[in-house]
Amino acid sequence: MDALDTFSRTFLSATALGNLRATTVARHVQVLRGCAGERDAVAVVARCSSWRARRNVLMLTRNRLVVTSESGLLRRVALHLNAALHHLTDVTWTPEPSRTGLQLGLTAIDGVRENLWIRLASAAELRRLDAALKQAFRTPHGVVEPAFEPARTSAARRLAIA
Repeated sequence: MDALDTFSRTFLSATALGNLRATTVARHVQVLRGCAGERDAVAVVARCSSWRARRNVLMLTRNRLVVTSESGLLRRVALHLNAALHHLTDVTWTPEPSRTGLQLGLTAIDGVRENLWIRLASAAELRRLDAALKQAFRTPHGVVEPAFEPARTSAARRLAIA
């Protein structure tokens, strides 16, 4: 049996690709895990900001889009947005390679319009987020590739061959 579940494996690799600090990840991981579950694969984790708060973390999984916010003084983490991908409407995004970021706009099921500025570590991460958003919102079934696909063990390979 694997030591880490699907969420943990893909979440850790997504945070590494997004260059998030370990302290930020440690504060937000419990809320994010509670929203996604153990079997949901994470595609992207990135820092973002909205007009209300500057310290947000966005997580895109195969099934959900989750945004957490962090208070300024005590750094308490709260859930800002937790929605299934099919409940989001009017999703638009504009990549801005010169600023290594992406402007994301979406409407939640309750009718509230969210506008987020997603800061990314590199141009490669910007392309990966753009591709993940295209897979999530512009394909018929919304299948999003995880940040890391776990390699099969030798025993699993033997069973797959047999």
